[in-house]
Amino acid sequence: MENYLHRVLGVYETRAAAEAALERLVQRGLPRDKARLLEPGRRRENEDATADSDDVLKEVLRDGAIGTAVGTLAGAAGTVALAAANISLFVASPVLGALSMLGWGASLGAIVGAAAGAENSKGDVADLVKDALASGHVVLVAHTATEEQTTWARQIIGESMAEPGGAAATT
Repeated sequence: MENYLHRVLGVYETRAAAEAALERLVQRGLPRDKARLLEPGRRRENEDATADSDDVLKEVLRDGAIGTAVGTLAGAAGTVALAAANISLFVASPVLGALSMLGWGASLGAIVGAAAGAENSKGDVADLVKDALASGHVVLVAHTATEEQTTWARQIIGESMAEPGGAAATT
């Protein structure tokens, strides 16, 4: 497994508890540059990106707009198909029928596009980190390169989180 990369997270109530776990990881053999502490209110420029509420809104709007365009095209194709089959949409006003079908297609496409965009989340790990930092906890992130490293990193972080000062979550 040449490209094995994994993150092991620990959530701690205090920086001291997180630093103690970090020291145990380093003593066990994890390079210090492969682990870092994330603290509430601090951001680093090379930090893993987490979804901002504005970013999520922009993505949903973009997906809704794409869905609207696709739905409008589908509605137009349906209208053309009905016109080619010589089926009148509304006897009293064929133009109103065609516009109505375009509107229904656009609405349906927008709903489907926005729903599909909302389901594409950034992941549970990013949400966990964001929530932990918002709650005032310190997060330890260890980047492991082998399955063996992942196993002992999980063990060390899990044991340290069971001690006073550790919270109750790992991934």
